[in-house]
Order: sequence, then C-alpha cells, then structure tokens
Amino acid sequence: MLTWKDVIDYSVNGNPAPDKRVEKSEAEWQTLLTPEQYRITRQKGTERPHSGALCKAHDAGKYNCVCCHTPLFDSTIKFESNSGWP
Repeated sequence: MLTWKDVIDYSVNGNPAPDKRVEKSEAEWQTLLTPEQYRITRQKGTERPHSGALCKAHDAGKYNCVCCHTPLFDSTIKFESNSGWP
C-alpha cells in the first residue's frame, strides 16, 4: 500500500517498474470492463470535478485497479481535498 512518502518519492524519482504487465487486445478489454471502465482506463476518459459518486463516499476498504488488480490506496488515507476528486 502506498504512503504519502512513497507518492512524493515517485513524483521525484519516477514510478518503479511494475511487477507484472497486463496485456490484452482492445476486444478483450471491452469484454472484461464496463463501458465506463473502458472509457476511463483505456481511452483516458474522466469525469467532471465534484460529479463522481466516490467524491462523498467514505466506505472502509482497499481500492484496487480494475484492470490489473494492483492495490491503489486504503480508505483510511482519504481526505477532503476540495479538488472534486476522491
């Protein structure tokens, strides 16, 4: 799980090499992901600030990448950034 120290270190030194690389065809990704997941993860889509369902969500848990299942963050480190992004 990432800490803020890790995030700062990565911003200065770059991201570490991934443990694994998930390679699938676009057709495979479209089969595995919902249309919204596909648009966001494969086509660099996004949502308008303050419009996402997760902005006000404070459910306990760990959040993983929908494509490769890599842990992204734990809900205990979420904070109100007032940026419109969870």
